[in-house]
Amino acid sequence: MGTLLKIIAAFFKIGILTVGGGLAMIPVMQQEMERLGWMNSQQFLDILGVAQMTPGAISVNVATFSGFRVMADSYPNQLWVACLGAVVGTLSVCSPSFLCINVAGQVWSKYREHACMISVFSILRPLVTGLIMTAALFLVQQSVCGDVAVRECLRSIDWFSLVVAAAAMLLTVCTRINTVYVLVFGMVAGILYGMI
Repeated sequence: MGTLLKIIAAFFKIGILTVGGGLAMIPVMQQEMERLGWMNSQQFLDILGVAQMTPGAISVNVATFSGFRVMADSYPNQLWVACLGAVVGTLSVCSPSFLCINVAGQVWSKYREHACMISVFSILRPLVTGLIMTAALFLVQQSVCGDVAVRECLRSIDWFSLVVAAAAMLLTVCTRINTVYVLVFGMVAGILYGMI
C-alpha cells in the first residue's frame, strides 16, 4: 500500500507541477524516478523509447509503464497488482490536468484578455521551450554517452547512436517525411546493428 501511495504522490506532483505537456515533463519525471530509486537514467531512457513507440501521450505512457514496473518489482508474480500500479500511475498523472481544465478553464475564458494573463503566458512560453530543450539534451546525452559523465563522453561515444540521431533529425527537419517512417528507420537500423 505504501508503494501505491508513493506512485500517486509522485505522478500527481509531476502532473501538477509540469507546464507544457509531455515533452516538458520528461526532465521532471526522470529526476523523480531517480530520486525515488525506481530506475536509473538508462532504464528511464528505455521507458521513453517504449512510450514513444506506443500510441498516446508520452507522459501518460511513461506513467502507465512506470506504475506497472514499480508495483511488479515490489510484488513479484502478482500481475493484478502491477496492473493496478499502471492504472494508478495513469490516473495520478492525468488528474491534475483534468482538475485544472475544469476549475481554471472558466477563469481563463473570462480573463484571457487581461494584462496579467497575457504576461503569465508570455513567461510560460520560453519556460516550456527551455524544458523541452532540456528533455532533448537529456535524450541525446543518454543515447550517445549512456550514464558516463559529460566530460568523459567524448571518449566513450556510441557513434552508431549519434549517427542514427543525426539522421533522424535531418530527415525530420529537412524533409516532409512522416515521423512514423523515421521511427521505422531507427528500428530497422537498430536491428541490423544488433545483428552485426
